[in-house]
Amino acid sequence: MSYVCTTSKHFRVDESELLYMTVGEWVVSFEGYAYQWENERTLGPARKKRQFSGAHLGLTEQCDFNCNDWFSPRYDFLGHGLYFDYSYGDYPFGPNSKDYWQSADKYMLWEDDAWKKRADNFWSAKAIMEESVWRQLTNPYSNLADKWSGRTTPLEIIEAQGLDKSDVNLQTIYLYQEFDSKEECNEVHKDIVVQEHKEEIKRILSLPYGASI
Repeated sequence: MSYVCTTSKHFRVDESELLYMTVGEWVVSFEGYAYQWENERTLGPARKKRQFSGAHLGLTEQCDFNCNDWFSPRYDFLGHGLYFDYSYGDYPFGPNSKDYWQSADKYMLWEDDAWKKRADNFWSAKAIMEESVWRQLTNPYSNLADKWSGRTTPLEIIEAQGLDKSDVNLQTIYLYQEFDSKEECNEVHKDIVVQEHKEEIKRILSLPYGASI
């Protein structure tokens, strides 16, 4: 398995910031779409394309993020003649992949600016998004499909763990550069630190006599 260092901003992949939701020690996972329909009469880019929206959510155990396995590439809906409603900033997964339904091992993600579509400031939007996810996870009707299939439902997990709405938390997540081993990562990190020290030494040497460092 590849190694990533999640404690250093140096190794974050550019423009890879995303949002995800936790409920206590659990992470909200993507298990498919709750709604899909044909757009025979819709105007605009969705016309005559099958539309997917309303993510069906579940809960899965949180990984340690010591890899990028939690990440699933954005699905090309337009390229497949389908339509996805991007207006809420959801990060679109492949709608026809049964793996998501069966294992629920991918997290439900939102684009980093998805909160701007809910409110004027982050904290108000955060509360709105957390409330929306909590309502879906605890809705007994949205849990019926899992219950009928014999799977443990999000509501059963929440009740068994004694969780409540205050345990729901919108957080930031990043993709990180991958290495073959921790040793390789350490070597790259060492080179970065050495270069930073060299730049700091140059800055200090350039200061006029008597100036504070």
